[in-house]
Amino acid sequence: MQWNKKNVAVGMGMLVAGMIFVFGAGAQASDDGQVFTLGEVVVTGERAAATTATAVTEVSAAQIAAKGASTAAEALKFLPGVVVQNAGKGESHVSVRGFEQNQVKLLIDGVPARESYFGTVDLSMLPADAISKITITKGVSSVLYGANTMGGVINIITKKGGRSPQTTFTAGFGDYRTAHYALSHGGSAGVVNYWISGGYRTSDGYRLSDHFDADDPDVGLGTSYNEDGGKRDLSDYTKKNLDVKVGYDPGGNSSLYLSFDYVDNERGMPVFYNRYWSYDHWRQWQVNLVGEHSFAEALKIKTRLFYVNHDDGIKDVSWDEDHSTSGKKWFEESYYDDDSIGGEIQTTSRLASWNTLRLGLHYLEDTHKEANWLTDDCWDVLKGWASEGWTDEEEYAARTVALAAEDEISLSDRLSVVLGLSYDTFEPTKTADQPEPGKMDTFNPQIGVVFNVTDATGLHASVGKKTRFPSLKELYSEYGGGNPDLDPEETIAYEMGASQRFSEKITGELAVFYNNIEDLIDTETIDGNKVYVNINEAVIYGAEAVVRLQLSDHFDAELNYTYLETKDRANNDRELEGRPRHRVNLSMSYRFDFGLTANLQATYCQRQFYEDDDYEWTELPDYLLVNAKLTQQLKKIGGVGPEIFFQGANVLDKDYYETSGPEPGFNFLAGITLRM
Repeated sequence: MQWNKKNVAVGMGMLVAGMIFVFGAGAQASDDGQVFTLGEVVVTGERAAATTATAVTEVSAAQIAAKGASTAAEALKFLPGVVVQNAGKGESHVSVRGFEQNQVKLLIDGVPARESYFGTVDLSMLPADAISKITITKGVSSVLYGANTMGGVINIITKKGGRSPQTTFTAGFGDYRTAHYALSHGGSAGVVNYWISGGYRTSDGYRLSDHFDADDPDVGLGTSYNEDGGKRDLSDYTKKNLDVKVGYDPGGNSSLYLSFDYVDNERGMPVFYNRYWSYDHWRQWQVNLVGEHSFAEALKIKTRLFYVNHDDGIKDVSWDEDHSTSGKKWFEESYYDDDSIGGEIQTTSRLASWNTLRLGLHYLEDTHKEANWLTDDCWDVLKGWASEGWTDEEEYAARTVALAAEDEISLSDRLSVVLGLSYDTFEPTKTADQPEPGKMDTFNPQIGVVFNVTDATGLHASVGKKTRFPSLKELYSEYGGGNPDLDPEETIAYEMGASQRFSEKITGELAVFYNNIEDLIDTETIDGNKVYVNINEAVIYGAEAVVRLQLSDHFDAELNYTYLETKDRANNDRELEGRPRHRVNLSMSYRFDFGLTANLQATYCQRQFYEDDDYEWTELPDYLLVNAKLTQQLKKIGGVGPEIFFQGANVLDKDYYETSGPEPGFNFLAGITLRM
């Protein structure tokens, strides 16, 4: 049922925000051993120099729940250096320090779970209920992560069975028939632990702000978004997921885990660039087998094998028979079928008390197949008006191999150096009827230094070369401007940082970074068509600052600020698209003695640019967003611990837009969670 008392709802959201500003929020929940450490490539909990020589941000399951996040995309919001935005196909993408998602390696339990064609993943497809931890490694990440880490690494670690049985059920309801259901159960039986979770989320869409103007010349009627307000067109979705994990973990020298993750993510695509598309299917699943064995104190080996399958289908859903609302059709239907198969071997050798050597081998085989159904209403970019029928199926494939060595040297109790070197190769193996570009390879050296001045003060610095190979789309797409002559993108990344514990209740972090990027891949218009090319050079630099407060057992807060400067050398040093110059995030939480937990997140975003409908470089409006959540624990009944919650996104009902058009206004979700 549609919520008709919007002003009342907004008022409730503002009241929640006011309560939190006055009182603060957040209980910390125990994970009961649910963090799946074998899903990590580099175990950040060990706090080795390899993970402390650059900035690393971690988000726990408790922090994700406090945000009221329902997806991995929402869990990544409000973090320093991280921006989550909606992409053109209705997907949620993340950028890190100005690097776009295809320049950031995104892993799920150590597996590169993305569409091999685009080299990206829709972060809204992974439910937050399944996540135990997220690790964001920026700058000069460990060479053990393998190839394509130019912009950093995000590893999403899912849950495993804990020491004791645990069952959780959540049901939430919101506007426009929004309903979220999630059920999970985990535990252990001797040396075997298990975890199974499933979810179902559906909605007719999200509402835009009451302040949205249908005559807005940038995003209203008659623009490439053609939006008239109310519910945003084609923002509906139906998402189903199933996650299963079984592990053999006797607590000694060996452990072995098998996991299976499945997502069905059928949804519409909010209109962009006059394209009226909707997914009639979107499915992705992966199998991950990972094991670890310690032969002695001096040698540990970890191996991983995985398979990822992604397939989706898009339909053109233009409303007018003459297609006047969407211009020329590209196709009536289109499908993609992507497969990735690979594995890794990693060894850790303790050569001496002061020296640890880690070696890694990564292998990945990507395959992409696609075809389009065209009619005489469709416009073939290459041939003009099309005739009816399926195009010939095109198949592309490529192999990526990475060899890595990392040596950590402890020069003293307080000073450590880490040296890394990787040799990465990329070889196209199937190119349909396109020219074959041949094998690409690159050496990536790096060095990092960690100096703990005192027990309360730490310094770090790192410099290294990072590379990203072109995606299959950038190389071969006939309709998207593929160019087989592309070279890999490269950057020299520099970072210096400090951490300070001012007291038991106050800590702070500061990092400054600089990236000099060569052969950045972008599109240019050549002979009337957009084509991917290597532009000459770009520069990204800036700073991050974080202050964390835990003033009592009841109240904690975090304030972070990111300054980002970008320069596109090929376009007179103009700023790169969609990168905010200033971003401030505030998170506060407070737990009352009577079981009420209040949480607040706020973000202020200022100065970012995009190319508008007239191909003019235009500054986006600044905006302030406030999200809030209230959770009330109730008395246990028969061993069941219930809690009720109310959460609001954009509680101030701010009307704003980004590079993919108008964003949601005030939207809410209310429901109950049962823990057994």
